[in-house]
Amino acid sequence: MKIIAGDLVRQGLKASGARTVIHEMDGSVRTGETLLRNIDLLASALAGQGLAGKTIGLWYQNSIAAIEAFLAVEWIGAVRLAVDPNAPPAEVEAIFQAANVAAMLTDDRGAKAIRGNALVHDTHRPLHGSLPWRPVTVDGDRTAILYPRAVQPEGLFAVPLSYSNWDATLRRSMSLFRSGRYGPWQENSECLLSCQQIMHGTGFVATFPFLAMGVPQVIVREFEPDAVIEAIDRHAVTSTMLVPVMLQRLTLAADRFPKTAASLRHILYGGGKVELSELRRAIDVFGPILSQLYGRFEGGWPISILDPSDHEAISRGRDDLGGSCGRVIDGIEMKLKRSDGQEAGCGELCVRGPMVVREYADADGWCSLGDLMSVDGDGYISYRGRHDRMINTGYHIYPQEIETVISEVAGVGKVRVLGEVNKEWGQTVVAYLVIGEGCHRDQILSEVKQVLAGRLARYKIPRIFRLVEELPPLQ
Repeated sequence: MKIIAGDLVRQGLKASGARTVIHEMDGSVRTGETLLRNIDLLASALAGQGLAGKTIGLWYQNSIAAIEAFLAVEWIGAVRLAVDPNAPPAEVEAIFQAANVAAMLTDDRGAKAIRGNALVHDTHRPLHGSLPWRPVTVDGDRTAILYPRAVQPEGLFAVPLSYSNWDATLRRSMSLFRSGRYGPWQENSECLLSCQQIMHGTGFVATFPFLAMGVPQVIVREFEPDAVIEAIDRHAVTSTMLVPVMLQRLTLAADRFPKTAASLRHILYGGGKVELSELRRAIDVFGPILSQLYGRFEGGWPISILDPSDHEAISRGRDDLGGSCGRVIDGIEMKLKRSDGQEAGCGELCVRGPMVVREYADADGWCSLGDLMSVDGDGYISYRGRHDRMINTGYHIYPQEIETVISEVAGVGKVRVLGEVNKEWGQTVVAYLVIGEGCHRDQILSEVKQVLAGRLARYKIPRIFRLVEELPPLQ
């Protein structure tokens, strides 16, 4: 199947015309037509560098420039590899090197931090070509986005979403809003707050679907609860997407100032578990306007939703729903694959549908997600664990990557990284270290922390270090 690269968002921006579609906290704005023009000119510049169809690394904080960069790479039929904005420069460089990117595209902050030549496109220093970019047609199976997981000895472990996957994801997210699955939808008065990473989960679920719908949004570079509350009130924000810890912090901020954030009608959250008491508190503060999303980039984002009616039921005493991932959305087939020794009604979740990444699917199109789930008679699925060692803190973390870095520190005899239950994050990363005989334990631990800070993103660095004589068993 052939696809016009970027056509869905392009049509949304064309329809928006002179209406503002993006506000940034520093006062910068873009109308549909100005954003469309800037993306075309950036696409022209990238194509002029011979980058059409190549892999381009992106390193951006949330900004208008980040949106323009993400879309311009798509519009030239290239592959986007977006890296966490808080990753240290050494990790950014390692990811780009492992992926053998043809170019790095970043903002002013990124250009000053990473070694080597980088193309700079920033809100106040745009990279523009000389001619408007003409839409290109690509094979729908061509990779559009490489979603990085970890750098491994054999290369970059990343999920390759195709242009068809990306198109299906945008269309599904638009449909979920417009169908009222997240609560009553009033398109002419909606406004999004994008405060989580727009090149990752928030972008899939909200940022880019809102652009495709021509619905305005506010971009926040970093999450700070009081500033977020102020932005919600100033712009009459109706929708936002949060990870659990953001939801908890926003609830506390809104609870201090009861008359704030009254415009909110849709709060989406996902990426980890929220304790029942915290969930009830959020419902008390905001009302039953919450929707919990569960998904995997290889299988679909989202796959299931615990919607506002479910949250209303939780507020009335349905404790069982508080531990559920909700029900699978329309357009996705689901089955549980049982293994020996597993209880009835429990198994590895497998899904099939247009958002499934082909490289992760079997011959019949089924994608095994590695998540162990149970399902009840009403179709609610509940998370029971993992087949592999992946840790879920709101981000997906692979212990082997962290263990490799720690093992390089002289004096570390053995290391094991595990995910352990944490009320705030769902899971937290814990490192167990066996220090070599005769080594100074405090000095080795200090060096380990220093090396990790220089090599890995903050979310991957263990929050707890335990010095032990013997490693604990694998969970």
